[in-house]
Formats: sequence, C-alpha cells, structure tokens
Amino acid sequence: MVSAIKEGSTNLGFILILGILAGIWLGVGGIATLAILDVDALAIIGLVIGGVLFMSLILCLSLPIEFKITNFFVILKSFLVRAVFFLSCVIGSCIGWLRVDTWFFISPITQTLFKIGVTQRVKENSNPRVFSNELGSRYSDFLISSSPHLPLSQELPSGSVFEIRKSCRNNLELLFPRVTILPNPYLTEQLKEWLRQDWETGIHNAYQIYTYTLQFLPVIQALNQVLAEEPEQVVARIAHLTDHPYKWELVRLISGSMADTKYFHFEPRVRAVASGFLHLHEQSSAAMKAFHSVLSLPYGEEMFMISVIMYICQNAKSLNGIAELSIYNFFPKKPWLRCDTWRALASFYEIIRDIQIIQNSSSRSARAFALSHALGELKNLRDRVDDVPQPERERVRKIAWNWSQAILDVASEVGNVSITERVRNPYVVGDPVEGNLFVGREDILKDLKEVWILSHQLQSVVIYGHRRMGKTSILLNAAQSLGSQVKVAYVNLLRLGNIRQGVGEVLMAISDEISDAVNIPPPADADLLNLPYRTFERYLKQVEANLSETGLIIALDEFEKIEKLIENGKIDSDFMEVLRGMVQWSPKVAFALAGLHTLDEMTGDYSHPFFASFINIKVSFMDSAATRQILANPDEDFLLDYAPEALSEIYSLTTGQPYLVQLVGFQLVRRYNEQVFDMGNSRDPVFTVEDVRAVINNPEFFQRGSYYFDGVWGQAARGAPGQQEVLRAIAPHPEGVDINTLAEITGMNETNLQPALNSLIRHDVVWERDGKWRIIVELFRHWVDKCI
Repeated sequence: MVSAIKEGSTNLGFILILGILAGIWLGVGGIATLAILDVDALAIIGLVIGGVLFMSLILCLSLPIEFKITNFFVILKSFLVRAVFFLSCVIGSCIGWLRVDTWFFISPITQTLFKIGVTQRVKENSNPRVFSNELGSRYSDFLISSSPHLPLSQELPSGSVFEIRKSCRNNLELLFPRVTILPNPYLTEQLKEWLRQDWETGIHNAYQIYTYTLQFLPVIQALNQVLAEEPEQVVARIAHLTDHPYKWELVRLISGSMADTKYFHFEPRVRAVASGFLHLHEQSSAAMKAFHSVLSLPYGEEMFMISVIMYICQNAKSLNGIAELSIYNFFPKKPWLRCDTWRALASFYEIIRDIQIIQNSSSRSARAFALSHALGELKNLRDRVDDVPQPERERVRKIAWNWSQAILDVASEVGNVSITERVRNPYVVGDPVEGNLFVGREDILKDLKEVWILSHQLQSVVIYGHRRMGKTSILLNAAQSLGSQVKVAYVNLLRLGNIRQGVGEVLMAISDEISDAVNIPPPADADLLNLPYRTFERYLKQVEANLSETGLIIALDEFEKIEKLIENGKIDSDFMEVLRGMVQWSPKVAFALAGLHTLDEMTGDYSHPFFASFINIKVSFMDSAATRQILANPDEDFLLDYAPEALSEIYSLTTGQPYLVQLVGFQLVRRYNEQVFDMGNSRDPVFTVEDVRAVINNPEFFQRGSYYFDGVWGQAARGAPGQQEVLRAIAPHPEGVDINTLAEITGMNETNLQPALNSLIRHDVVWERDGKWRIIVELFRHWVDKCI
C-alpha cells in the first residue's frame, strides 16, 4: 500500500479510492470484532477511530520527506497526498460502520468472526430470547430469528447489524443503529410478504426495523401498500395497532404526520383512518373529519360516531350543557369494534339522564337519588377507564373528571326546594293506580307477556290474591304495558249490582266493554236478552274477524260476583260451561279473571271442568325497592322526602301491601299539611320514623283502612273453619307462636288446625318462620290485636 501511494502520488483519485477501501475494511472488521468480543460501546468508538488514525499516521510517516527548499512544491504535493489518504481512510471507516450490513458479506474475516460468535452464544444459552439479548443485536433480533416469530438458525444470517449489549442495558441513549437512511434493497418487498402471510408477525418485524434502524422508508411503503390491498380490514387492523402503546409510531408513520407527503404516496383511506385514530388520541376534533371520509369502510361509521360523541361530551362542561346532550341516537348497531368504549359511552348516557333529573325534577328524593347514582357511575367509570382502548382512554378520563366537578359544584344545592303552599297529595287510597304510580309489578307483567305476547296463541289466566293487592291496577295497566299487540276489554263485575235480566245482562256489560276496546258496535240489548249466548257468540266472531294481528283479552274483575249470582239463582250454572267453551274457541281471544282465589277453590261443582283451561298467576306483596319507589317518587312534582329509616319502617309495617303503603303515604302528606299550613308550625320537609309512628298510632288510620282490614278478616271466615280463631291466637304475639302453643290457645286439634293454616298461607295472611307462625302484615296483626 505504501508503494502504491509512492507510485500513485500524482493520482489523487487513485489515492482517494484506495484510502476509502482501506477504511471500509478497518471499520467493518473493527466493529464486527469488537462487538463479538463484547467491548463497551465507547471503547469501540475510541478503538475504531484511534486505529484509523494510527494506521493512517503510520502510512503517512513511512513516506520519506525531502526538505529541500528547491523542492517546496514537491513537499506540498507529498503532504497533500498524505492528507487525502488520511481523510479517505476516515471516510471509508465511516461508510463501513454505517453500512456494516452490506459490507459484511464481502468480508471473509468478519463472516468467520460472526459465525464463531453466534455458535458460541447458542452453545452458552439455548434460549432464543436470551441469545438475542446476549448478542445485543436488535435488528438481528428479527433477522437472525431470535424472536418467536422467526426460528433461530446457526447458519450465517441474511443480514446483521450489531448493537452493543452494555449500551443497551446501561446507556440506552448510546444505542447505535448501524444502517443508513438509504433503503436496503428488497426490504419493502420482504416486509410486504411478511405482512401478507401473517399480519402479527409482519407488524412485529416492521416495528423492530423501524425502531432499531433508520429504514423507515420501506416500513411506510410496505404498511400503506398492504393495508390498501384489503380495504375492509383497514379500520380493524389500525385499531389493533393502537391497542399497543409501542406500536403507535407505526400509526404515526402511515398517517403521514412524520414524513413529507409530497415524497410519498399514501393510500387516502389508510391515511385517513390512521389520522383519525391519531387525532382521537390527541383529543382533536379533526378525528371526526378523518373518520367521516371512511364511512363506507367496515367500522368506519362506528369510529365516526365515537369521535362525534367524544367531541360533544368533552365540550359539555356545565350541568346545563350536559343535560342538553342527546347521544343515544349516535349508538350504531352491533357488532361493535370498540366494545369497551361503547360501555363507557353507555355510562355517559346514564349520567346524562341522571343530570336531567337533577336539573328538571322538583322531587327532592328523585334529585338526591339521581345525584348519588351519577357520582357513583362516574367513580366506576374512572376506576375502569384502563379497560378503554388507548386512543379514547385519556379523553374518557377527562370527560369523567369534568362532569364530576360539574356535579359536585351543585351537590349542596340539590334537594333545597321551597314549599309555599299545601302539598298536593299524590297517593291513591282504595282506587286503582295508573300511569307512573303503577310500579313494582314487573314480575306479573312478565308472566302476562309470556302467555299473551310470546305464546303462539293467547292463554287465559286467573289473577288472584287477597283484597287490595293491586289486581285491578294490573288489569287496567296491562294493555299500556304490553304494547299494541293485545287489546284489553276491562269489565268490573261489581258494577252489575243485583241484576234482574239474567245472563243477558252480564253479556251486555261484557259486550259494551269489548266495543270500547275494538271499536265495533255491540249487539242490540234486546237480542242479548232474548238469545244471550247465540248473540254473544256471533258478536265474538265478528270481533275476531277484525282483530287482524292483534289479540283480545276479556278481563273480568271481581270474578267472585259470578259465583254469587249463580248461588243466588240470578244466572244459570251453565254460564260457566259456555264461558269455558269461549275460552277454548279462538286463539285470538282469551279471558283474564281476577279475584280472591283460584277457580279450583270455587265451591260449586260447575268449576271443576273449567279451571284446567286457565293459568294461575298470584299477586302478592311488593318488594322493598318497589315500596320505596312508590313512596319517594309518587309523581314528578312531589316536594317532600323520606329519611331512609322511615322507608324501612313503612316496609316492615306493611310488608309491601300496596293498599297500606298508599294509605301510610297519604296520611303522612296530610299530617304535614296540617302541621305547616293549618297549625303554622315550621318543620323539615322530610318524613322520619317518628312521623310514621305518629300516623299509625292515630285511630283515624285504622278507620280509613277498615276496607282492607275488614276484607281480609271477612275472607278468613270463608273456606276452612277456624281461620279467624288462628288469627286471634297469633295477633298478641308479634314474635309468633309455635304450632303446639297455637293448638293450645285455639283448642283445635291438628286435623282442623292445619287446613285453616293452609288457607291463610294461600291467601298471604300468615307464614311460618323458624318454627313459629306469624301474621305477615304487622299492621293487620296490630288491628286484629286491638280492634277484634
């Protein structure tokens, strides 16, 4: 080489090329050798540069210099030649360092060193992942197949870029991606092939290349082209990328936000979707515009709706602004791509409804309940916000925080209502309840829906329970609750009075109600009186022909009236046979009989072939939640409230008996109006346990409730003998009595006592708990004990 410099000193080009080649060998060989020997990163830099300088200096100094003044230009030329060679060596070393993955193949020495290093590492540790970490090459992590996606091989790899292990472990800022920014040949095609064969593997490799090399141009091109090949997968695949924090950079790449778009061709839909997710993550309104351009893609509309809801929810920061939101219409049909996001948005919808109640309801309890529910929902939402995908996560957290602050700002004001005039009493005592007051009977309505809506034909039912349980209210509200698929003709048989025209008069009452329900004129009264059964049958056939897709329920309330009419000879007993034939006559027409007992409990022999055609549905007590709802929220304008202890006390006294619940509420409101507006006393508009006890200890309460108490007591006089004696024996004992004590008090033997108890159980009057018999309704027990 020295002689070449001496001889070619007049050819600077030759010197330049020779120096670059020498530098390349020095750079490649030095880096490869020192990396395999596990030398520190800073030591590699110093040794490589120092070696280049040392060898160049040796070469330069080995040339003789003639210091003759007459040869000044020769001396200058000699120094120039040496300087060019020195610089060319440095340049060659840098090229070899930056392009080690290319020059590696033309260096037999580095190939041999690398094979020795790989073999030794595999022998030391057979775990591919550990092998990768020990070798310290992140680019080779996917090219040498040290990841689980590409199997490890001890053969010479197709490419290699070295990264120093100690730098990787201790000095992350000193990692050296030893590849150039210039695209490696065929890397784009290789990435595309990986992505097509296995998307997950391809993404893993693309991310490794992008992160640990400078080869981002092939990554951009490969991702854009492969995504564009299957437009129906674009939204789902990019959404999957956003689920992993470390893959966000790939989303930024294909969105065009990290490159000058005039130098790259970005597929418009791919770029729009990536930009949409990026803007969604950055909480920018530009996400709506981006997703709007891909509405035709699968899940494109869903992401557009999410971006819209997020935008309007984020901008609503006051209670009034939140209450005005309407987001339910933005919910798309399932299946959803972002299920966790929609669950969070559904929580926002519930919170909006609560805030609307807080803003608009004048009921203190309703507002307080809505406030508590909204704050609880927001807390739950913040607790599970990590389940929301990353692009939407921070936005959901921010909205939840803003809304919590808006609610807390007015929390102290909720429930402060000024009452300046007498409170209108919303409770209904004795009469059937309809509309908002009809609550707590979802179980009964569900049973009716099964036999009237979900069944292939209408089924006839018997709705039974003891007096004032709400049977009439159920019949009156059935049509409204079950929708337009059935029409209900409600007939209160108590209105018949003491009939004189026989069965024709009964059928006249039924025909009139059917006419109101289906808007078909009833038969003439004379025809029903002369030929009652035939005329009524013809009318039913006419009605059936006009029902089309709907069904007709003929609801006969207080059905015991029919039994009394038969017993008193007002109508013939064959009425039951005719009615049975009507029940089985048409799949579009059914009967609903409401009364105190089931048909098999009727005393007449005529009932036995009849009751098998009916389904029995028992109406019993309301549960605690329904009782609380009726009391605390009887209507939207109710200004009074209940202490939680007062609500518990009322339920323990009434056991959810609807008539008594309404009666207690009615008396409490009446007492409040008397205290505040009649007596001029100042008091808090919240009912307490003391208020409840004051009401039930007033004799007027039991006088007003006599219709219920007398009805239950009178019913105990019918059927099995000894029922009233059993009630008298139990009433003085609120804790209950055992069967032996009961038999001793009543003087009844087991043969007579058990039927009496069974009848009282069937009518929800007594129950057995822990071996003791008790009266179920505490107020009824109190009435029997004090008034009988």
